[in-house]
Amino acid sequence: MKARIQHQQVEYQIEGETQPAEPIVLLSADVDLTAGQPWSAAGYTVASFLSPEDNAALREGLAEKVRVALRAAGVEVAADWSVEQYHRVVGDDQALHLAVVNQTKEYPLEELPVPVATLETRISELCGRAVRVHNPHNGQQAFHLRLARPGRTDNNPLHRDVWLDRLRNGINIYFPVAGSTPDSSLTLVPGSHWWPEDRTERTAGGATYNGTTYSVPALKNSPEPLELVRPNPGPGQVLLFSPYLLHGGALNLNSDATRISLEMRFWAV
Repeated sequence: MKARIQHQQVEYQIEGETQPAEPIVLLSADVDLTAGQPWSAAGYTVASFLSPEDNAALREGLAEKVRVALRAAGVEVAADWSVEQYHRVVGDDQALHLAVVNQTKEYPLEELPVPVATLETRISELCGRAVRVHNPHNGQQAFHLRLARPGRTDNNPLHRDVWLDRLRNGINIYFPVAGSTPDSSLTLVPGSHWWPEDRTERTAGGATYNGTTYSVPALKNSPEPLELVRPNPGPGQVLLFSPYLLHGGALNLNSDATRISLEMRFWAV
C-alpha cells in the first residue's frame, strides 16, 4: 500500500486476515462531535488549549510520569532529565520499553496533573457541546501517554479507532509533551471520517505492522494513494480529531528526540 506523508512517498506492509467491507459510512449512524464546527469537513483542528500555566503544569506533570515509569523499570534518571531523550536510555531494549509502556498506557483521571474538568470545559468549547472523559460503552475514565522512539515501530498502523466498537461516538485529543515536531507528530487522512468502509481494505482483527503485532484492526490496502498530514500542534495547542479518521501509521523521523504525547477521548454528556 502506498501513501504520502507531507508529500513524501512511504510504503506500508500490513499482514492480517482481510475483513470484508460494506458500502456504509460508520459516522452516518453515530454521533459526530465535529458537526457544526468550521473544521468538520476535515475532521480535525489544531487550537489553543489551556492557560499557559495549566499547559505547563500538564506537560511537566506528564513528563514526570515518564521519569517515574523509567525508575520503576530500573532506570535511574534525574528530576530534571529531559524525557525526549527517552530513546537514549532505552535504546532498542524492547523488554525495557514495554515495561515502561505497561505503566504509561493507562492512568485513572485522578492522576491527571490538572483537573480533568479544565480539559472537559475547553474541549466542550471546541466541539460546541458538552463532552466529558467518560466512555458510555464501558464506563472507562482514563488517559494515556504514547512514547514513540525515533526510527522504531512504536506507532500503531493506520486505523480508525472506531473499528473497535467501544470507541465509537467520541472525539480524541493529542497534546504534545515532548519531541512533537513536523517529522514526528500524529498523522491523519483529512476527510476520511466520512469515507465508506469499502473505499479501503482492513484486517479483520489485529495486524502485524513492520514485524510488530497490534490488537487494533489496521488499514491493509487502498486502491488510491493516501495523502496524510501531520498537523503538529505547538506547545500551547491541542490537536482535536474524530476517531473515525484514518490516523497513525507514521514513524517518528526525528533524528534524536522521542515523541511523547497525551491522548484522551471524550464523549457527549
